[in-house]
Amino acid sequence: MTRILAIDAATEGCSVALYQDGAVESVRSVSPQGHTRLLLPYIDDVLKKTNLRLQDLDAVACGRGPGSFTGVRISVSMAQALAFGAEKPLIGIVDLRAMAMRAHKETESEYVVAAIDARMGEVYLGIYAFSGKVPEPVVPEAVVPPEKAVELVRDALGGKSFTATGTGFGAYPLLADSFDGCITRASENLPDAVEIAELAAVSFAENGGEEPENVLPVYLRDNVSWKKVSEQH
Repeated sequence: MTRILAIDAATEGCSVALYQDGAVESVRSVSPQGHTRLLLPYIDDVLKKTNLRLQDLDAVACGRGPGSFTGVRISVSMAQALAFGAEKPLIGIVDLRAMAMRAHKETESEYVVAAIDARMGEVYLGIYAFSGKVPEPVVPEAVVPPEKAVELVRDALGGKSFTATGTGFGAYPLLADSFDGCITRASENLPDAVEIAELAAVSFAENGGEEPENVLPVYLRDNVSWKKVSEQH
């Protein structure tokens, strides 16, 4: 039985999930300023509901970005502390990829475009395809202005229909308006620890986890670091 505890605080959402061979116990809220206050009680809650201790886990997982500078640091540092304390491997998951997986569950679309409002006139963009249930990037994730995001989606998908998810579509209407007739909007715009746990379970089955110190926050406008994490799905 594979048991993975996942946490995410990279965006406005704050969530914790415990995966046990396909079954997931989770708790979540939208609380942009409450991440540090809520994460530990949430972790305690899912552990109690599943009658598990940290030592019973196979691995810890976290959303490593993109997101707010503070939120990503909280997410990764908390997960590192848990993994170190329990002497378990850590698995970092790109939040855009988790968002794509959540949208795919809802719409079963072959393609999902995830865009997070990055402020400063930019979005964090991920374009994903599903040949099975796990999203794979069509092109590397990027930090771009909305006009460039439209260009990237057109080049990657042509006229194919896709599901759109993320706060970037609300912040920059150009993203949705440019694909009128080809776009389905997902009902959820934030990443969740449920999908982070599920993606981590796939990664754990394939290659295990990493030493906690090797899973680092993604500082979103650091293009070199962002390229590196995009290659580690």
